[in-house]
Amino acid sequence: MLYNHVVLTDLIKRRSQFDFFRELTQLDCFNIVKRSEDLSALDDPRFKNWCELKNFVILGTGGSSLGGQAIHSIANSCEKNLKFVSNLDPNSLENLLQKTDFEKTGFLVISKSGETLETICQLLVVTDFAKHLHDFKDRFVVVTEAKDSTLRQIASQNKFLCLDHPNTIGGRFSVFSLVGMIPAILCGLDPRTIRTGGRRVLDNFGNSIYKIQEGADFVFKNFEKGICNHVSFIYSEKLINFGYWLAQLYAESSGKDGKGITPLTAIGSVDQHSQLQLYIDGPRDKCFTFFYEKQEKSLAVKNENLPAKFGYLRGKRISEIFGSQCNATQKVLLENGFNVRRIEVPSVSADNLGALFMHFMLEVACLCKLIGVNPFDQPAVERGKIITKELLSRE
Repeated sequence: MLYNHVVLTDLIKRRSQFDFFRELTQLDCFNIVKRSEDLSALDDPRFKNWCELKNFVILGTGGSSLGGQAIHSIANSCEKNLKFVSNLDPNSLENLLQKTDFEKTGFLVISKSGETLETICQLLVVTDFAKHLHDFKDRFVVVTEAKDSTLRQIASQNKFLCLDHPNTIGGRFSVFSLVGMIPAILCGLDPRTIRTGGRRVLDNFGNSIYKIQEGADFVFKNFEKGICNHVSFIYSEKLINFGYWLAQLYAESSGKDGKGITPLTAIGSVDQHSQLQLYIDGPRDKCFTFFYEKQEKSLAVKNENLPAKFGYLRGKRISEIFGSQCNATQKVLLENGFNVRRIEVPSVSADNLGALFMHFMLEVACLCKLIGVNPFDQPAVERGKIITKELLSRE
């Protein structure tokens, strides 16, 4: 079993009928998991030689970065050093470049449109630092749409290896494309295994949509009651970056026409000590999804000098204590009348992470259908890009 999905609250009185599910499964962002021809581009000798480098800096933001970061987080034995640069903070960028060993570093540049301001700026600065390298052109791999764009032009001028980003797949839905699969390879993971996990969920969705339907209904029923804040409470260090990926998926997909789900990400057990007070005793405008990784093997508390009031911990495994904290947090929320569901993962493997990616891509698409918005566009953010350009053009 890839994961266990349970709605703990008696909230769903009926299940919505998704007659459009067959149409969803035909979209490239979903059915890419059934294909592998795009991975043949990675057989290019230049790409294979590039992969032999020790360190990698990955330039990209939003959907061009968050999926890769989520994949990187589950790589237990990654022999390479990966640094994701998703922000344009000048101090951080300068500090990174000063510490980068350019003789041993490759650069992956990702932008679907090829016009992302942050990524173009990062690339222009990085190339200034790296142009002294004798194999300069072989240090960069670019992933962007196969169309004329600023990024394409830069790649062509410098003879960088340029791979195609599918023009039918939006950034936040692109994790199964080369956007996510190249970081997977750099982490020592098999991209086909990640896609296999996604395909299992997609195939099950085509045959029985109950679990996806149940999840979409869980969030939608809260939405109908005016509960528009969704908290992902994550009890697994490996899934923290998945939570940030999920936040973008919820926000950009659902936030339109005065509607939407506001995603919040909480980390267990840390945020029991920082956010839980607000959740329990503050505005009652939140529903909760708990993500828990079941970890059987772990260190145990064996100290014979434990203070008496902590004696109940003697012999307990850390995983047992951690799990009890998760269960207790769920219970107190339920006791206070909040709507809660739980997704339990036996282990955060490449296969299971692929399943989680697919589950929530489908669930959010179904949720948006219920809310009445298009999950695949983001028209509101374009205005900010135009204003930024106007401000910079005046100076």
